[in-house]
Amino acid sequence: MTAIGPYNATRVHLRYSLVLSIALSLLSVAHQVSGATYPDLYSISVPSSLGNTAATGGRSQEESIRIAMGQLLTRVTGRRDAAFEPALAIVLNNARDYVEQVGQIDRETLRVTFNARSVEDVLVRLDQPIWGVERPTTLVWLAVDAGLGRRELLGADPAIADTGSQLSEELNRLRDELELVADERGLLLTLPLLDLQDMSALSFVDVWGGFNDQIQRASDRYAVDDVLVGRVRLQEPLPSVQWGLLRAGRAVTLPGQSLREGLDALADLYASELSTLGRASSAVISVIGIESLEDYGRLMRYLESLSLLETVFPEELADGSLRLRVGARGDESTLRRVLELGGLLRPVPGIDPLTFALIPRGSPAP
Repeated sequence: MTAIGPYNATRVHLRYSLVLSIALSLLSVAHQVSGATYPDLYSISVPSSLGNTAATGGRSQEESIRIAMGQLLTRVTGRRDAAFEPALAIVLNNARDYVEQVGQIDRETLRVTFNARSVEDVLVRLDQPIWGVERPTTLVWLAVDAGLGRRELLGADPAIADTGSQLSEELNRLRDELELVADERGLLLTLPLLDLQDMSALSFVDVWGGFNDQIQRASDRYAVDDVLVGRVRLQEPLPSVQWGLLRAGRAVTLPGQSLREGLDALADLYASELSTLGRASSAVISVIGIESLEDYGRLMRYLESLSLLETVFPEELADGSLRLRVGARGDESTLRRVLELGGLLRPVPGIDPLTFALIPRGSPAP
């Protein structure tokens, strides 16, 4: 199997994260909202020993905190090499200064929570990118071919993969690696339930053959932002994977021939679209479809929750159109992309790029 990376997070936390992303996706179906925020983005789990490192061979707490900061910087800057970036060495060397809480999950695992505001402030001062908590939700269809007619789709529940001991073990290893890389990169991944509804809508052959229209229709129930499709051929010495991404009706090929490489490419893509650089600057956005106090309240609660908006000032409301001046980190395209993620605002084509329509409650997500 492909190497899982330099640090092991606890299986309990990772399993919770993946199950939570599934719950978020299904909750989105009920509320017609697809975007989500990454839970506990600034909390990192690392193996460690709080005892005498010379006697036990374990890590000191200070070493564990430094490792946790390295992982956090990758999550928050979107850069794979963040822990080795010379400009960020001062943050790594002073990792303790940004700690909000330290606790033991179990005897082997330390949980470190960093102060989000302090970390973001230093990244702004160092002119480093910040990828906020608003992140796309991505459904992963993974078709696994083990040869000799042994084929299976990877589902969220390990019990569903009980199709033969060897293949089941491979499926579980793939699922574990998905969880690990998603945790390291801060990806919100959802695996399909593979219940009767899924299996009647999509087969292994559909995924393996790249029948994107059928894949997209089967994915609609999850109300995610994008759909990641992987075709895994189990072979020696390592599995080989081909990756594709379905987004906004388009198919995009992702680089990478392993599980990790494909997910890294996905994280790099999202970070390039959603990361901000520098301090906040002023921008004007317009939202049409504000017909009631409830509409106004929904919009303001949403805007005030966004991490890249530092200020939100309504300027004028006329004929159902609200103009607001915001202090936003990042450029216009990043602001537009983040505003679309929540499933509350739909861009209005043919007008100013920062003009949106408020989606009425109960309407289908865009």
